[in-house]
Amino acid sequence: MKHLVITGIALGAALVGASSHMARAQDATTPDVTVTTAPAPAVDATAPVAAKVKPKPKPASKPAAEPWVGAWTGTVQQVGRAQSYPIEITLTAKGGETSYPGQNCAGKLAKLGSNNDYAVFIETITSGKLDPATKAGCLDGSLTIERGADGVVMSWMTGYGGKAIVAYGSLTPKPK
Repeated sequence: MKHLVITGIALGAALVGASSHMARAQDATTPDVTVTTAPAPAVDATAPVAAKVKPKPKPASKPAAEPWVGAWTGTVQQVGRAQSYPIEITLTAKGGETSYPGQNCAGKLAKLGSNNDYAVFIETITSGKLDPATKAGCLDGSLTIERGADGVVMSWMTGYGGKAIVAYGSLTPKPK
């Protein structure tokens, strides 16, 4: 009697192969072929295992330029106010500055977030801040910019005395 001993990981494939060999062996001159298997070797669970390290993705060659970055000028209309007023805005990738020449106010912008079409800023008035006693001056607020075909569209809002104050305008590139 012949014995065939099979060990290792490919036990299933070996058994399939052995059964076809066994059938041929029985058809041939050796009628008694027996297949026996040995248990797989024990695995040490505390042995270190090699980890597969994923390669880092390649960084993009350059981020897309923010289309709203630049110097802009135009007129702003405030809801509930009869007269519009001029504004100048300079935007950078991280923030910018505002100037309201007719109001004698100016501010700094801190960018909250952006995508290819929009940018959102918090405006902090740095000169000409509202004087509650005289009701003259400007308020801090939030500014949203959207890039358009010929410039940017801006919307600004804040709250004061429990009411929303909203302004908006279309701005064009500031002449150099």
